[in-house]
Order: sequence, then C-alpha cells, then structure tokens
Amino acid sequence: MRSPLAFALVGVRHATRTRLRAASSTALEWASPENRREAASRKWGRFGEDVVPLWVADGDALAPEPVREAVAEAARAGIYGYVDPSPALLDAVCAGIGKSWGSTVDSSWIRWHPGLIPALYHCARLAGPQGAVVVPTPVYPPFLNAARDCSQLIELDLGQAGGPLDETALRATLDRAVATAADGADVVLLWCNPHNPTGRVWRRHEMEAVAEACAERNVILASDEVWSGLILDDVPFTPAGLLQVDDLRLISITSASKTYNVAGLDVAFAVVPDDALRRRYLKVGRDQAEPTHAGLAALASILNAAGGGPCVLSPPDSACEMWRRAMVDHLRDNRDAAIAFIERECGDLVTVAAPAESTYLLWLDARKLGASPGLFLSQRGVYLTDGAAFGARGYVRLNFCCSRETLDVGLQRIGAACAEARSKM
Repeated sequence: MRSPLAFALVGVRHATRTRLRAASSTALEWASPENRREAASRKWGRFGEDVVPLWVADGDALAPEPVREAVAEAARAGIYGYVDPSPALLDAVCAGIGKSWGSTVDSSWIRWHPGLIPALYHCARLAGPQGAVVVPTPVYPPFLNAARDCSQLIELDLGQAGGPLDETALRATLDRAVATAADGADVVLLWCNPHNPTGRVWRRHEMEAVAEACAERNVILASDEVWSGLILDDVPFTPAGLLQVDDLRLISITSASKTYNVAGLDVAFAVVPDDALRRRYLKVGRDQAEPTHAGLAALASILNAAGGGPCVLSPPDSACEMWRRAMVDHLRDNRDAAIAFIERECGDLVTVAAPAESTYLLWLDARKLGASPGLFLSQRGVYLTDGAAFGARGYVRLNFCCSRETLDVGLQRIGAACAEARSKM
C-alpha cells in the first residue's frame, strides 16, 4: 500500500502524462516521476515514492525535440567509437563565441571536455600543489573539491545574499593567494558567472574588476559560464572574453548541459586564447575521457554558424531557441511562486537568501531548522541539497526546474516541516 505522501504525487503523474501527449515541438514536456525512476534518474531514483527530489541541478523537462532527434540519429548509426567535432560544429562554436566576445575566435583555442567538472580539474591542476586556487564561496561543491584535490584552497567569501561584489575583498584574497603560492607557481581563480548557488549575474563592472585584478597579479581566470543561457531577470550577461583585458590569462568554460537539460550527454568545452596557457592546459588533462558522439550531436543541433548574442548557448536562429525561451518563462514563474510561498508560509524559519536572477536554483537560509536542514527536510518528504558542501552550513538549495505540480507538492512539504518545527519551539 502506498503511503499518504506517495498519493500526493498522483496528480503530478497524471498532469505530466497529459502534457507529454499534448505538447508541441516547442512546448515544454515534463517527464513523470515513473518515467524518471524507470530511466535510473539519479535525481529521482535515489529515493522512494515518499520523497519529492528538489536537489541536484538536473531538470525534469524532456530535451528539445531537435536534440532528441539528433541523439536518436547518432544512436541509429550503430557505430559508437571515438568521434571528433564536425567542421560544422567547430564553425558554430567559434561563431557563437566570436559574437559573444566581439572578436574572432580560432578553432585551435577550443578544448573539448566530457562535462564541466573535468574542466574545473584541468584549471586547478595548472596551479598544482605549490600554487593556489581561489574559490568564491558559497559555490558548487566541485569547485572546492578541485581546489582541495589539486592545490591549496583559498576561499573568497561572497556572502550568502547574491549581492554586489566586494572588490576590496577580491583583491585582498588574490594577494593572499599569490603570497601563499611558491615562487613560480600559478594562482587560479575559479569564477562562476552566473553564480551557483546564489544565481547572481555578475555585472559588467564587476567582471571588469575580476579580470583586471587577475591580470595585474598574473592570476589565471577560469570563468565557468554554464548557466548563461538561463537568465531569468533583465540583467545583461557579460562573458569574461568580452572584456579584452590586456595580459589576462583566460579560460572560459561552458556547456549546454543546464540550459537544454542534457547533462548526461557529457559534452562541454573550454576556450583558451593564450597559446602557452593552452599547451599547459592540454598537458595537465591528458587523462580525461572523450566527449560522447551523442553529446556532440546534441550540441550541433543547438548551435549554428550564424552565432549567438551575449551568450553562445542562445543563438537567436537556433532550432531550440523557442524551447529555451519557454523554459526561461517557466522557470521565472516557478521561482516567483516558490519565493512567494516561502515568504508567506515559512518566513519565520526559512528565508530566501538570494534572489536567483538566473539558474533554476533557489538559495535558502534554513539555519533555524537546525545544523542540518537538508536532513530535517528529507525526513519529511522533500529533498533539497544541504548547503554544507557549498561551504554554507545551515543553508539549502532548491531546484525549481520541474513541473509546477511537482514544485507545489515539494513546497507544501517544506511548509509542513516548518509548521512541525514551529510547534516544538
């Protein structure tokens, strides 16, 4: 017999099935909980039917139809050996980056990766044990892991509110990292724009301050821009490559994984304009795996040789652009609904720490629920990512890239958990 919590998802399952049948090629289609569990989804499969998973940065929407068709065609080929990016894909990547940066990009600058995390480790290895890696916190945990595993970690405290950059703190932290590194060893700043988990879209003057501070100290700037296709508010995205700062050693990293919900297809790329830095970057990562045939095919279905705008991931003429715009609209509505609910029903115990200008992640201050709020909530039927791994104990991150029905069930459980905690005070 199903528990009462499991019955709450019946409406979600019915709604998502209906939408799957009715959706057009540009409409959003949401997989049901059964679909996700049957497909061995990490997000859904690690829990029983009693838990609504609003944690790992993995959306519940089916990928755009052109992406699905490209992956299916790659699968039908029946040959799954090593592949290289096609000339058309290389042209599309260079055109997109070129328009984004306002300058010509050579295809030799591109380093392909089977995901974002290998790129982060490449960057941290450039510093090595004798160098230092500066990481802004709170932050996506692999940033911290890469720094600890490969080098000496120096944290730059951004605060929890997703607010303006403290340029004085930035410069002081970079100075400390340079002093920590041995003579001749590199310092790397692992930057995140837009920022995960706060959703901050760094303004142009802030990106200029970051780039100039790095160039002045010969610090390598590694800018992860994977969330740039999902900006929810009217805030311009400024790619690091647009700034054209003299003597800046830049590594720009991105992937379609978050914008188009294709993280499992394992494809990302870095752009490294400096020849000497690029040779070192290739050398420190010779042990990485290959991007997949399906991943390259998916990316080719998204990008085109006409290029994009400020963000390489959103070319205006892409066959997937209407889908992306629909997703941004849906995420904005979900974000606003989640914020309104939390402020109305939970505001004395859980507060919205950062406004989520981008991404589909809402950063919440849940310290009043105890030292491990993620555990507390999971025991009451809703799983959020605990902030401890981000360097922020007492906070949680909520993933709102799901159907509205799933979000509503999850929010109700957060509300019930807060009511329970309130009754025991």
